[in-house]
Amino acid sequence: MEYKKILENAKNDRINDAVEAAAELLLKYDAAELKMTDIADRSGLGVASLYRYFGSKGVIVTRAGTLLWSRIRALFDGVFESEYYTQKNGYERLCELMKVFRVLYISHQDFLRFVDSFDRFVLTENIDSDELLKYESSVLDFYPLFESAFRDGVADKTIKQGTDFSLMYRTVTHALMLLSEKFSRGNVFESDAGGEQEIEFMINMALEYIKA
Repeated sequence: MEYKKILENAKNDRINDAVEAAAELLLKYDAAELKMTDIADRSGLGVASLYRYFGSKGVIVTRAGTLLWSRIRALFDGVFESEYYTQKNGYERLCELMKVFRVLYISHQDFLRFVDSFDRFVLTENIDSDELLKYESSVLDFYPLFESAFRDGVADKTIKQGTDFSLMYRTVTHALMLLSEKFSRGNVFESDAGGEQEIEFMINMALEYIKA
């Protein structure tokens, strides 16, 4: 029985090593271009072992993406429970939450490129639905924090009445993520050089729209 446990632990270690290797590679290469041989070389496992453990490239890429999202989420652990944040009014808390997009764009462009390539990868690959659900649950979801700040802002009169919160949240977060992903790919034209300024402008425009 003990021997079986040792074998199982060794297998889990190899699986974790493969996911870790895939995650590192996905920060450098497009998901569609990444090969199982690349992951095998990085992890020290054979290609046949990767297929035995994961079944397909789509599964290991999705699990690696889940790992990358969990690391991004960990960057903000405790930030929005701190006294610095909780003592602000509703509008000020929304201003703090919007800074997340600045942090991602300025410090984690490799991650944003991954998100962009993964979205395109999913559209062309038949990814297992259970794996996608795990990935989706790992995605940084600030909806409850945004909603709480918004409701409090309406109540304390720092945010104007009558704004459709759900529509505002979806529109602003989608627009900011897409804008961040676009600029993280690199500049195509000379006019693309102002990525940070455009993201800042989009954030300020959204905040000005809801401000009382």
